[in-house]
Amino acid sequence: MDIIELAGYGQLKKLHEAAQNGDRAAQYNLGVAYFEGKEVDQDYLEAAKWYGAAADQGDVQAQFNLGLMFYRGVELPKNLTYAYELFSLAAAQNDDRAKQGMAAILTEAPAEVLADIRKLAGNTQH
Repeated sequence: MDIIELAGYGQLKKLHEAAQNGDRAAQYNLGVAYFEGKEVDQDYLEAAKWYGAAADQGDVQAQFNLGLMFYRGVELPKNLTYAYELFSLAAAQNDDRAKQGMAAILTEAPAEVLADIRKLAGNTQH
């Protein structure tokens, strides 16, 4: 047994290793751990990194959570266009919260953001 396991961090070490090896669920769970500060120091940028890795692999919860971080500007620059894009990926997988997020953005976004969103929607329709 190594010192990490003796200190009670074995599970976290295994989670990190799995996430670094591309395990989508581990990436999402590591994002949650960093976002909430569970077993690690709270670190929103690290949370966004792991949510992003899982979101890139199609994890609907990670897509929603990262979208919410961009929507609210939680330690990231507020970016309604990117939040909308992430929400739309999650909504395509029937996430109702993401659909609500998209609707909220469409009602509150300034005209230039709405124009960017329309361009984005035009680029995704073939």
